[in-house]
Order: sequence, then C-alpha cells, then structure tokens
Amino acid sequence: MTPTDPAKARLHVRPTLETKWHIDTQWWDRADREMEVYLLGQLCPEHRQLYANLDAKAVVDHVDPETGEVKRVAGIQHVLITHCAQQPDYLGPGTSLVNAVFRLFLANGNAPLTAAEMGERLGRPANTILRTLSSARVYKGIRPYLEG
Repeated sequence: MTPTDPAKARLHVRPTLETKWHIDTQWWDRADREMEVYLLGQLCPEHRQLYANLDAKAVVDHVDPETGEVKRVAGIQHVLITHCAQQPDYLGPGTSLVNAVFRLFLANGNAPLTAAEMGERLGRPANTILRTLSSARVYKGIRPYLEG
C-alpha cells in the first residue's frame, strides 16, 4: 500500500463526534481473543448460569425486529439482544464507559453509531466517549466503522 492509498488514508483520519463506530469482530481474532468468552460476562445473572456449560460459539437465526432481516449470530449474542439488554440495569450508571458502549453495540446488533448517538443513548458526554475511543488503545474491538 502506498501512503496515497484511500483505504489506508481513511485509517489516519482523526475521528469526530460524527464518526461512526462499531465492534470490529475481526479485531478479536487478530488480537487472539475469543469474543464469545467475553460475552459470557455480559449476560444477565440468569443467563450467565444457563450458558455456563453450553457452547458459546453455537449459532442461531436472529430476526431483526425492525427490518425483518435474518442473520446467523452466536446464540449467546441472540440472548444478549433479546433478553439481557432489555433488563433495566443493563446499561446502568454503574457500568464503566467502555463496557456501556460495548453493551450498547451488543444491544443494537452492532449497528454503527456516532459518539453523539452513543452519548444520547447512554446519558454520557459524547466528547468523553470520543476521547476514550479515539485513544491509541482499542477497547474491546470498538473501532471506527469504515464503509465500503
């Protein structure tokens, strides 16, 4: 790749409040981490106990209630979206910022969001979210969403 390569250049653009973010699932593979294992800790207490001895990588069909689109997702992610994320304390004020953002993406099916949208949904300052996610460290695979 040359320095003028548009794909590479996009990686060096400084994120703004309007930059969209998502969980880059490939980051987990590149970082040699298993996302499914981490997802177990994001389950509500009821489902954490149920999934303790089940295969976290088993997949199921998930129907997006808004679009009707059917996607194959990990069963654990389906439970997170349809049950755990619906619990009143799932995104509570006691949740760390990074965990709250990660859980927000789990709850919305990993649809890309801007820092401004995340701030609005989480009741947290968008500038703080942007500063945190824009640091050199990648938290839980949360990275800018690059279309195309």
